[in-house]
Amino acid sequence: MSIPKIIIVSCELLLLAVFVIPALLSIINAGNIAGILASLALLLATLFSGNVWAAIQNLWHNIPGKILLSCAAVFLAFGICLAGFLTVRMISTINNTPKEPCTVVVLGCHVKGTEPSIMLARRLDAAYEYLTENPDVKCIVAGGKGTGEDITEADAMKLYLVKKGIDSERILKEDKSTNTSENISFANEIMKQNDLSGDIVIVTDGFHQYRASLIAERLGIDSYSISCATRPELVPTYWVREWFALAREIIRSL
Repeated sequence: MSIPKIIIVSCELLLLAVFVIPALLSIINAGNIAGILASLALLLATLFSGNVWAAIQNLWHNIPGKILLSCAAVFLAFGICLAGFLTVRMISTINNTPKEPCTVVVLGCHVKGTEPSIMLARRLDAAYEYLTENPDVKCIVAGGKGTGEDITEADAMKLYLVKKGIDSERILKEDKSTNTSENISFANEIMKQNDLSGDIVIVTDGFHQYRASLIAERLGIDSYSISCATRPELVPTYWVREWFALAREIIRSL
């Protein structure tokens, strides 16, 4: 095997490991499944490049093969362009931080029994910092009770913030939602009932911000972003998963 090929194979194995590691941590979703499949496809194409190139040439010599290869190329190019566009928008939304104090909406995440998961705790720590810096701002913690959770996510989130020193009177609970869309929609109803500011600052992981902002926009809400730090080894998996979730969200809004 030539040195360039060894380098390429090494990079592809590293890419594969990036998506396998979350699976070893029991995190399996569309992001790392797609990442693993794509990494394996690239690895096999590199290891058996001669056979792959021969198969492509054979297909190109007949009309059905040309149509198949052309469709595959268009589909691949569209997918790459869409992923690039979504990535730019995701990064842009992460940087859309609030200029003035806004009502805080913390999006829910898994609770282990009665304790916030590591990911949820990081969101709450980010919310705590913002609430401490803006003592007149109120906060809505959003999330219902899911499988394996002894209390609602909203209950666990409020308890966590109160223990850190946030006045319980500043924290409103939205404890019925089961997904991001309901998080924001139900939180919006609570805002209306309590005459809170129409603008909100959404606290969640960076990869999640753009989809949350699209949902808020669909509800007529101006939103800003405060993003917590996601564990580095999980970023690729959740980022790719978000591409699929965003594509679905955009199709729903058409």
